[in-house]
Amino acid sequence: MENNKLLLHCSLLMLIARILFLCFMTMAGATAEGLRNVTIDDRYGDEITLTVPTYLPPDAWSSRGNAQPNASLAYNRTWHDTTSHPEHAANNVTFNFTGVSLFVYCIIANTPPHSSQTFDAFANYTFFLDGELVGGYKHDVEQTEDFFYNVPVYVNQTMENKFHSFSIVPYSKEKPVLLLFDYAIYTKCEGHCVNASPSSQIPMHSSTPANSTDALPSTLPSQANTSEHHSSVWIIVAVTLAGAAVFLLSGSFLFYRFRQANRATRREAKLWRQSRFIVQSKPRPTSETQGRGEIAEKLKGYSADTQTAASAVPLDSSIEDPVMNH
Repeated sequence: MENNKLLLHCSLLMLIARILFLCFMTMAGATAEGLRNVTIDDRYGDEITLTVPTYLPPDAWSSRGNAQPNASLAYNRTWHDTTSHPEHAANNVTFNFTGVSLFVYCIIANTPPHSSQTFDAFANYTFFLDGELVGGYKHDVEQTEDFFYNVPVYVNQTMENKFHSFSIVPYSKEKPVLLLFDYAIYTKCEGHCVNASPSSQIPMHSSTPANSTDALPSTLPSQANTSEHHSSVWIIVAVTLAGAAVFLLSGSFLFYRFRQANRATRREAKLWRQSRFIVQSKPRPTSETQGRGEIAEKLKGYSADTQTAASAVPLDSSIEDPVMNH
């Protein structure tokens, strides 16, 4: 029975140690950078806040224009497109977020098939971050009928961790501009983090086609060292905490074994004292007790009316009643 209890206790200790170790390692991996990528879809909006981008003017945007890319290659099979003309006010799309980096993806069109309706495919975008001009993107039409998907038209990994507003304005003074906005990804800081992306790779939901000549570089070596440094620090902390947990569990196990051994020793001592008391308390046959036994045998048959056995009178029918002297 004691062995079964001991095995059960050991199993529980090992299970607790394993769970603690896994928890520490998971926590270290989750908080190594404190960063999380969040997607803003063109139709369904921010996957956390569910806030949908604002399209202005509303009647100038649709997903049913003449430019019809392959829906299966677009994120969530959706996009918003608009065409801005030089003689009209520029259209724009705006979304808000709180994060330290931003990646904006569009679908880029080229010369349309001759069998379909023609449309303008020139891409010329201007970007505004918190009301300030921060860059642009331009793609001249190529002599191909292909669409380019998941093209990162804007990348910024040096942003201050605060609330931001970002706008895309498609416009050109020379000719119409087509914009097919697909989605954006921003990096959210959820703990102790630095102003860097959680990975040196530009996040996207599928690879950019090789013939997309305007795709931005996919690696940022300057950010990798910072990520590796913070990851190693948190791994060391996690391993240290896990070791401390195992040490405490081992100490509790040894203390438990000590208590069990101490209890067994006290139990054996108690049993030994009880057995010694029983042996010593047995009546011993002595001459005195034997004499008393013989006297008791002799007193059998005497009257119990007297106060003591010594003054008892034997009941003998041959003895006559005493005669009182007058």
